[in-house]
Amino acid sequence: MSCKKISQFLLLFILFFTSLTLSAQTRSGTISDVQRGGQNQRQDERSGFQRENLRFGGNFGMRFGAITFIDVSPTVGYQFTNRFLAGVGVTYNFYRERFYLNNARQEFTMHVIGGTTFAQFSIIQIPALHIFARAEYSLLNQRVDVDFLGQYQQRRDWVHYPMVGGGVLLPFGRSGGVTIQLMWDLLENENTIFGSNPIIRMGFMIGL
Repeated sequence: MSCKKISQFLLLFILFFTSLTLSAQTRSGTISDVQRGGQNQRQDERSGFQRENLRFGGNFGMRFGAITFIDVSPTVGYQFTNRFLAGVGVTYNFYRERFYLNNARQEFTMHVIGGTTFAQFSIIQIPALHIFARAEYSLLNQRVDVDFLGQYQQRRDWVHYPMVGGGVLLPFGRSGGVTIQLMWDLLENENTIFGSNPIIRMGFMIGL
């Protein structure tokens, strides 16, 4: 299956489940409501947009040394039901690698920018732990290697990252949580910035 077809399939997958949950017209309470098994969910459930169902979060990380990597990827999602969350985000990565080539010190620097859409479904919800499945699609602008007349050259281009996987949410406070994700890049092409599968990420989520 081509890169384009995989990306289109994953995007349609996310949009399909989003529309499915919208048509259901059910809503969740806060994370703390879910922790209590839904006992405190409001009885007067209302349809339409509810501000308290917004979820802010993302992945933030950094690494320094021979390789410097900074990841700033905020997201905003909407809790359509007590199990289904979908949303969008933006990504910025800074990558710098220092190395020696022919006894000369070299440096490679790259800035990566782009956007992400995601869908997440909670499989297991207990007070101290939520286990979820996740699908996402990212389109990132970065440097890529291009074979031009037998010689590799670099240029900036858009790279597709369709991913599937899952993770855990460790709730804290009334409407917050720490997430640990294990994701697989379905394409894993030679220009990937994530390295080999699986991809381990840590982040957070905060509700209003």
